[in-house]
Amino acid sequence: MPFITYKKFGKQEYAYQQTSYRDPQTNKPKHKQKYLGIVIDKEKHIYEKRRKNTQQTKQQQEKQILDYGDTYLLHEITKTLPIHPILKTIFKDQHDTLMTLILHRITNNGTAAMRYTENYYNGNYIQHLYPKAQITSQDISKFLTYLGKENTQRTFFSTYIPLICKDKTSVVIDSTGLPNEINMSVTNWGYHNGGIEYETRLILAVDQLTKLPLYFRYVAGNIGDVSTLVNTIVEMKKHGISTSSALIDAGYYSEANLKLLFDAGISFLVRMPSNRVVYKNIVDQNLDIESARFVVVFGERGLFVKEVEVVVCGDKRVFGYLVLDPLRRGQEVSKAVLDVVGGKEVKSLNVEVGGVVDFSGCGKMVLLSSRRLSTVEVVPLYYTRQVVERLFGVVKEDLGILPLRTHSEPSFKGFMMLVFISLIVYCGIKDCLGNKVPVEQVVSLLKNLKCKVFDNSIVPCEVTKQQRLLFENLNVVVPKTSGV
Repeated sequence: MPFITYKKFGKQEYAYQQTSYRDPQTNKPKHKQKYLGIVIDKEKHIYEKRRKNTQQTKQQQEKQILDYGDTYLLHEITKTLPIHPILKTIFKDQHDTLMTLILHRITNNGTAAMRYTENYYNGNYIQHLYPKAQITSQDISKFLTYLGKENTQRTFFSTYIPLICKDKTSVVIDSTGLPNEINMSVTNWGYHNGGIEYETRLILAVDQLTKLPLYFRYVAGNIGDVSTLVNTIVEMKKHGISTSSALIDAGYYSEANLKLLFDAGISFLVRMPSNRVVYKNIVDQNLDIESARFVVVFGERGLFVKEVEVVVCGDKRVFGYLVLDPLRRGQEVSKAVLDVVGGKEVKSLNVEVGGVVDFSGCGKMVLLSSRRLSTVEVVPLYYTRQVVERLFGVVKEDLGILPLRTHSEPSFKGFMMLVFISLIVYCGIKDCLGNKVPVEQVVSLLKNLKCKVFDNSIVPCEVTKQQRLLFENLNVVVPKTSGV
């Protein structure tokens, strides 16, 4: 006859059904026990039976294993960036799609084409961070067209620019070539750095103080840099960028551009091209440049910098700086000699005169400034333009702008906007990580951190020591579990 017994463990009481019987083999009395559950009401015999938390039950609940670590960390960093609330405000229902495309480019080092975004999304924790993302090939094409619209870009810049520029802004402007075979108005044959390519020229303006990208535009490859400066400054002004000073390279040097900067009240620092008569005269008239009184230390290099007076635009006096880099001089002299011995045409600063190579221009450059600078600060200031070159490197190597895979001009415009916003986010992430830890190294380290998706929760797998230290250094907490 069955009867009920009770056992108490701690504060909880449990009920069991006992059934007595006689073992036919031993002829001894025994009993069977059946668990009924936690005692809710002993008098009414109400019990609650809890589900056993066995490994088999866990496996039955497990639905997915997803890539987790890299996306989770970059998402947590992105939430702290000033641009994050702007993107949520501007793009609203499209925000999830935008962020998915941005993190796809950063975590895949720009190597994965956008047509693979859906595969990335389906195997990554990002699907739970941005569940409203529309990432089929057709959806992405529509989104790029939307990003490329003038009113979309105008809305973005009108909100983004005040975040970066509080008042007058010092900018660095430069350009780079984007070779492509797309049949559109902004692609043509261009000659740059001694080569001819069918390309689009990407022009980038960077804030000199924050090192953040401010503005971008693009032109056909057959349009020289010197012809783009006016429109670049005009467009920037229309978007609210009030330029106080501009740092530009030799490709933008012309009397017309200097006059524009003078008339607009924009101070400037520019390198003079070596093929100008004024340049040759400055070099010839200052052969005493290698004097101890002109020595300047730049990093671990010793330079000679001499201030000279220069007249441009007919009657405008500017401050010129003749710079001699002994290390670069040795390299250029060596190259010039090899060119002559090999029967090649002598290039760059070296001019063959009467069968004799003139080495006077080797290792030298002339910088022009509208305001007076000390000989100590002029070279470091000029080399801040390298920030643009580094960003071009990020665009090409880390965000995968090349090869251009768009097939129409509207989608090309949207893709350029996507890369520009991705560049801003990348710079913010890089700033949080610091100079010692490359973004690609962080992504590589954390790609191996997975998470398991259950019916009602997501559980990250165990972190390695390296991963844990990285999260701790960035003050990012990896949750034990999170909701689906």
